[in-house]
Formats: sequence, C-alpha cells, structure tokens
Amino acid sequence: MIDADQAIATRTLKRWLFDDNKMLQPSAEQIHVLAVASEKLKWESSPLGPHIYDSESQYFWLEKEDTAATGLLPKRLMLYCRPNFHKQIEFLRERVLKDGHLGWVLGPPGTGKSATAMAFALTVDRSEWEVIWIHVAMEDDWQCVRLIGDERTSRIVTDVTELKEVLNDNDDFKHRIVLIDGWTAADDFKKLSKVCKTLFSKEDVIMKRRLAFICSIASRRKVKDDRDVIDRAMECPVFSWTLDEYIDAIKDDTFFRNVEPYLGDPLSDRSAMVEAKYYYAGGSCRYMFCYNSTEVMIKLRRAVCALNNAEDTATIGMYLQLCINRLFAMFRVSDVKEVTPLISRYAAMVIAEKCGPNTIRNFMSTIRQSSNPALNGWMVEVTFFPCIQHGGLAIFDADGNKLETWSQSLVVESDEIPQLPDGPVWIKPSKWNQGGYDAIMVCKKTAFVRMVQVTSADKHSFHIGSFHSWLKKLQQSIQSFEIKTLEITFVVAREKLKSFELTDVTGQGLLEAFKWLPAMFLMKAPTVSGMCATKEQMNTDAVVEIQSSRVN
Repeated sequence: MIDADQAIATRTLKRWLFDDNKMLQPSAEQIHVLAVASEKLKWESSPLGPHIYDSESQYFWLEKEDTAATGLLPKRLMLYCRPNFHKQIEFLRERVLKDGHLGWVLGPPGTGKSATAMAFALTVDRSEWEVIWIHVAMEDDWQCVRLIGDERTSRIVTDVTELKEVLNDNDDFKHRIVLIDGWTAADDFKKLSKVCKTLFSKEDVIMKRRLAFICSIASRRKVKDDRDVIDRAMECPVFSWTLDEYIDAIKDDTFFRNVEPYLGDPLSDRSAMVEAKYYYAGGSCRYMFCYNSTEVMIKLRRAVCALNNAEDTATIGMYLQLCINRLFAMFRVSDVKEVTPLISRYAAMVIAEKCGPNTIRNFMSTIRQSSNPALNGWMVEVTFFPCIQHGGLAIFDADGNKLETWSQSLVVESDEIPQLPDGPVWIKPSKWNQGGYDAIMVCKKTAFVRMVQVTSADKHSFHIGSFHSWLKKLQQSIQSFEIKTLEITFVVAREKLKSFELTDVTGQGLLEAFKWLPAMFLMKAPTVSGMCATKEQMNTDAVVEIQSSRVN
C-alpha cells in the first residue's frame, strides 16, 4: 500500500528521470535505482604531490594539506628523523608492505608514531599501491583518507558498517595497504579490529592486501600467541624521546625556529631551553614541540586527576589500564628489556603530591634500572617535598643512627617572599630550574633559615650568589627579621654521598653580612625508608664547607 507522500515522491522522481532528463524507461526485466549519498559520506578530492623518503635524511616535511583530516595537527610539520623514525619506516616498508605481515606499531602517546606513519604513507609507490588511512577515536567520527596516484580523497566514516563499504570498494588495478591510526585495546575497537583482519586475512591472488595498526598504547596486553602466528603479526616498538635527541633536533635553524615558541623564555642557548622544557615534557615530543609549558602542566594535572587509582598507576605503570596513559614513557635498556618510567619529572611531582612519598618510593624501586639518565636522576628531588608534606623527614647518618627530624610542615610555592607565619614553613620555588636552591625552610619564631639544594648528580655547582639574592630579598621585604641561624644543606642520593663533590664554587664571602661562617660540611641523603644524613669534619679552610652559622 502506497501512501500519499510516497505517491507524490514517485511521480516527482518519474518526471525528473524520464520527462526532464529523457532517461529511457526500464523494461519489464529492468529496475532503475537512484541512490543519493549524504554530504558527510562523499569523498572530497584534492591533488597530491610527490614525496620522497631518504633513509639518510635528518628531516622530513609534512605539508598542511598532507595532515588534513588525518588526526594529525592541521599545520605544516617538520619532522626530525631520529633512529626510531627510520626504524618505523623500514618496518612498514619491509615487514608489512613487502613481506605481508600484520603490523602493530606500539609506543606511548607523543613519540611520533602517527606522523612517521603518514610520512611512510606519502612515500609509498602510488602507481602500484592504494593507501587508505583511517584515524579512529573513541568519541568522534573516524577520519578516512585515500591516497591513489596523484589524488588525495577524504571522507568521514561513522561506524564499522561504513568502514566495510570503504574497504570493500576494491580497485582491482592496485595493491592496497590500510593504516589504522589511533588504535587502542578498548572494547569499542574490538569489532573494528575483527573487520579489518577478516578482510585482509584472505590470500593474495592478484592484488596484495596489507594492514597495520598505529597504536596509541605501548602494549597490546594479553595476546594469544597462536593468533599472532595465524595473523603473521609483528610488532614495532617506538620509544620515547631522550634529551640528546631533542638537542640534536634543534641544531637545524629552521626546525628550531618552528618550535622555539613552545620552548619557553629564551635562555643562554638552545640546549638550555630544551633542558628547561624537558622538566615538563620529558619523553613526549608532542609536549616538547607542540605545547608550551603551561599547557603541558594543565594536561598532566588533568591526566593525574582522571586516574581511578593514582597509587596503583604509579607503581604498576601503563600496563594497569588498556586505555591511553599519557603519564608514562618507554625506553629500551637491553635487547630484551624495556622500562616505563613516568613521562617527566613534573608528572612525578604531581603524582607525589596526590599519593605521598611511599607511592613514589615504591615506584622508584620498579624503574631503578632505567637507562635514561635524565629520567633516572630526579627521584631524589621528587621524594623531598612529599616527605615534608606527609609526615616529615627522619635524618640518619650513614650507619643508620637517627640524628634529627625535619617535622611535617606547611609548603608554600612562590618565587617571591610569601606571608610568613611565626612557625616553620617551607618555600618551594615556582620555577623548578632557578639557580641555587630547591627549598627554603623559614621559622620566624626561632629566627632560623634553612636553604636546601636537592640533587641526584655526582657533583654540583655551588653559586652562593643565588642564596645571597634570596636573603637580600627577604631582608628588604615587609617579612624581614633578624636571622640568628642560617643553614645551607645539600641533599644527595645515599649511594653517592661519599663521592659527591661541589664544583664551580662562586660568590665566596657574599654571606658574611648574614654572619654565615662555614664550620662543617653537611650532606643529607634519602634512602628507601626515609632521609639519612652524614656529618663529616673537614678542613675549615675549604671553600665547599657548608653548615649553619649561629649568632648568639
């Protein structure tokens, strides 16, 4: 039974087809079907220029047109070709494209996996191969780009059904490789994985079919070995960036100018700018080169706040959850071993604030073998303020004898002189890399000031001018008081205590106005159970002698 609206539509369509456009009427054995695609499902076409890959090149350009509708940043990108870049390209070329393995590119977010995969896609021989790029996301429509010959087309894919249509739209004159970008082990992508692997599990007859997943996670977790054998699956791990790789990348003037706005205030040289930003960005090149420090801080704090159990995450690591975890890096320490430290020192500080020192100590024990010195070296610093805020510090000598206790106290973050209560308060600098000190304890009631430098290094400079500047600032502020006891202390790792040395000592004599007269060298160091210290008598003429000077 045809209702009135259907009858009107049928007459209108008949008039448009046969009267206006003179289309021949179908015979009794024929049926004419008119299908109209919605705007969002239509392919949008644009020209595609040539791209060349050189295994010896140090940089690779992605134009803005190359990154459109791919999930990558929609702007021109200059990529630094670190060793992991060439390794991933070689994996996709040799293991996936040539040998026909199912590819899994794995690594933490922000390591450059997707940008590298796009560089590969653009350099495939498109006279023989059709490339389909599908960027998937949990809460958005999927973005699909097809590269064939000198043409680039794109469209939106809303679900697995539409994905099937794209993948079944075979061009029998081209081999085909499909790259699924943004994949995770979430349940939402299980059907996607099954559909893709089913379509590409058929044997090559005339045309070759290839498939690779560019993952937003570092591990597929529970993988059935027999399934991988059937799929002929191979993994390509992509590791986090090291400080040396960042410094090598910015040696090129063009590259440096592109990323300079994200590196913070200009410092003495490029390396110093990168080292300062590394505190926040750590092993994520996305955080290093695509966001400023404030934006990175916000993202990391939000990531910590979103954790269901920050303590478990800190101790178990990125393998706790199947979802993306932006708080962890990944480094290889041997041919068979990988470590997953927190992404940066700032991320560790934020988790320490939320979880307390015990969590960080447990976490420290799981990554002590990290081969990346820049990430392995800041655990002493991370432990310090959580201990002050969560119970205080018990001070021991090298033999385990308790000497004193730094009690739990209020911590105020400021680069200026804050409002000082009568009782003890610790001041934490807002700028993590300001010179001289990492913490200051002030007690107006007892006229006591303790200035602390925390370090995991084997040696450290001692610029007395930095301590002098803060004391002068205090002296000139409305919070000023007469200091009766001034103590300067270096906190170092216990295993480095005996060999630790101060180098590049400057500003001798500046603290004489505050009656600071070195009499004993004091260094304090953390252990797994708390803080420990050792006191050693030294030659009173040594310029590195550091201790309190009391004025009676």
